[in-house]
Amino acid sequence: MKEKFGLHILGLYANKFLDKLESAFEIDSADMIKLYHKEARACINRGAYEEAVALCKKAIKLDQNDVDARYQIGIAYMGQHLDEDAVNALQKVLSFEPDRASVHYRLGVLLERTGSLGNAVTSYKKAVKLAPERADYLYTAGVALDKKGDHIKAIESLNKAVKLAPDEDKYHYRLGLIYDGQGQHDKAVESFKKAVEAEDTAE
Repeated sequence: MKEKFGLHILGLYANKFLDKLESAFEIDSADMIKLYHKEARACINRGAYEEAVALCKKAIKLDQNDVDARYQIGIAYMGQHLDEDAVNALQKVLSFEPDRASVHYRLGVLLERTGSLGNAVTSYKKAVKLAPERADYLYTAGVALDKKGDHIKAIESLNKAVKLAPDEDKYHYRLGLIYDGQGQHDKAVESFKKAVEAEDTAE
């Protein structure tokens, strides 16, 4: 006789029996998708990327518009260094949710990793525009802009990052390097001092 159990109970058995849960119990698709998401995240956290992809694909089979599953597939592919597959997966997510800042950011990381620096900068800028409060996005964008040779915009981005996260020593240090490279030695020294102060505070 079929019974319906709460998700908190089913989660205890999900690792070994997910494939059988849907047929063994009266579980609707939405609840199964939640379980697949939860277990996929756990797989990603422990580096079981292939298993995560398989779980997400099962979720997508239940709902072709499952954006979260597609996003997790992209993260899993990144973990496997399957960059082309990861790019395709994240671009698919953006076709559903074009204003998802974290996807633009991760897509930028991938594009930069594959040598598409210009496209990476474009993705970082979109992420920053959608989530201007994220200091890590601003920092990464600044570093990429510096690599691209756009030092003025790199300095602008990193200055915003250090204002949002003044305790991040690497933000100050990178800003100092750019200032130094541009011959602005006084500002470079000031940034290096702040980097040391931030590092001391962290300790």
